[in-house]
Amino acid sequence: MNVLVLGGTGFISGALVRRLLARGHRVSIVTRGREPMRTVPGGGLEVLTADRSNISSLKRVLGGRTFDAVYDIIAYLPEESSSAAELFRGRVGRFIHCSTISVYMVSDQIQCPVTEDQDGLPLMKFWDRNPFGMQYGIDKRACERVLWDAHHDTLFPVSMLRPTFVSGPADPARRDWFWIERILDGSPLLVPGSGDCAFQQVYIEDVAAAFAALLEHEVSVGKAYNIVGEEIHSLNEYLRMLGELVGQGLTCVHVPQAVFDKQALSTHPHGDVFPFNTRGTAVFSLDRIKKDLGYRSTPVREWMADTIAWWRKQGTHSLGYELRAKELEFIAR
Repeated sequence: MNVLVLGGTGFISGALVRRLLARGHRVSIVTRGREPMRTVPGGGLEVLTADRSNISSLKRVLGGRTFDAVYDIIAYLPEESSSAAELFRGRVGRFIHCSTISVYMVSDQIQCPVTEDQDGLPLMKFWDRNPFGMQYGIDKRACERVLWDAHHDTLFPVSMLRPTFVSGPADPARRDWFWIERILDGSPLLVPGSGDCAFQQVYIEDVAAAFAALLEHEVSVGKAYNIVGEEIHSLNEYLRMLGELVGQGLTCVHVPQAVFDKQALSTHPHGDVFPFNTRGTAVFSLDRIKKDLGYRSTPVREWMADTIAWWRKQGTHSLGYELRAKELEFIAR
C-alpha cells in the first residue's frame, strides 16, 4: 500500500514506520525536520518536510496526491484534525488516528474495565493533577469528535487506537527508567499512596503492530480500540517485578497522596514525576481489539528486560533524578 504517516520520527510513529516498511508498504512521512531520523530497514521511505499544523505547508508538499492510508500520530488539537479531514477527504482509503485512553480519564464516571463506549461521559471538574493529562484528554476528545463527524465509509473512513502508557526502550517520557534508576541506586523508594492502584502499560512494538494491522481488517473501519497490555499490575507489584529483573532488593516508603502532593518534588517543569497512576485503579477492556484484530500483547517481563538493558547503556538520568537527594531527605524525615 501507499501509506502516509504524519509524524514519522517520534517514539510511536518511528516504530510504526519501521513496521510498515517491514511489511512491504511504500511509506511517506511528513516531518518538520527537527528530529533525527530513527533507523529504518531497507528503502521505500520518502521524507517530506512540512509543518502538519500549517495546512498551507501540508498542501504544498502533498499536492494532489492520494494515499491508501494516512496515519495521524501527532494531532493534539481539534483544529489539526479538522484540517486533516478537510485535506484528505476523498483522497484516502483509510484515515487512522492515534488517540489515547485519556479521553476516558477526564471523567470521574468511568466503570472498569473501561470499554470504548465510555469516551463521552461527562467531564469531571478540571483537575490539574490528573495523572492522565486533563487538558490533553479534553483536546484529544475534541480531535475524535471532529474525525467522527467527518467519517464516511468511502470518502473518509476513520479508525483509531487509544493507547495507555506506551513503554519500551527509548521512551521519551522515561517512565520505567524513573523507577529502574532509583532501584539501581539501592536507596529507598518514595511511593505516593498505597501502591495498590492497578494500571496497564503497553509495549511500543505491540502498539506499532496494532496500528499496522488495522489496514488488514476491514471490520475496523469506523471503530476505536483500546490498546493496552493484557497484564494488570498494582504499582507495588510492578516495582517488585523491576527489582527481580535487576536483581536488587527493595525498600518502599509509602506516603499518603495528600501529604506527597504538598511537597515541591511532587511536580516537575518537564513532565510527570512518580509516573504511572497512583491515585486510582484504571483498567481497560481489550474485548473489541482481541475480537476484531486478534490482538495479543507481549509478556511484560520479556520487553521489560530489554528496556532495562537499553536504559542502563544510555548514561542519562530519569526525569527528576536531580531531586533524588531531596526524596531521600523527605523519606528520612
